[in-house]
Parts: sequence; C-alpha cells; structure tokens
Amino acid sequence: MAQSDRGPVPPYGPPIQEAIAKGDLAKMKQLAAEAEQHLQQAGDVGAALEYLKIEIAKHEHKSKK
Repeated sequence: MAQSDRGPVPPYGPPIQEAIAKGDLAKMKQLAAEAEQHLQQAGDVGAALEYLKIEIAKHEHKSKK
C-alpha cells in the first residue's frame, strides 16, 4: 500500500529523535501534540493487535479442519 493511501504517518521514530537531537523545542512540542492526537484516535493498538492475532489463529485453526 502506498504511503498516500494510508493517510498521515504517525510522528514516531526519526522525526522525534531528530527534534530531540537538534534541541528544537517548537518541533518537539508539535510532535508531542501530534503523537497525543494519534494515540487518542488509535486507542490501545497493542490490545487490538493481540485480539487480532487471536482471531487469526482461530480462523487458521478452522480452515485446517
């Protein structure tokens, strides 16, 4: 899937590390606000992923019968 098909990219990893390394307070605050907004919209991704893995396993088990 192309990046433009997914919508905005969460502000993780390199952008955050770069802002910290540069000491760019304005950018750090901007990224923190964007990350907070993303987390509010995404909810508990870790729990959702675990649930998804359980459902995948159930469906794979059913298809083997």
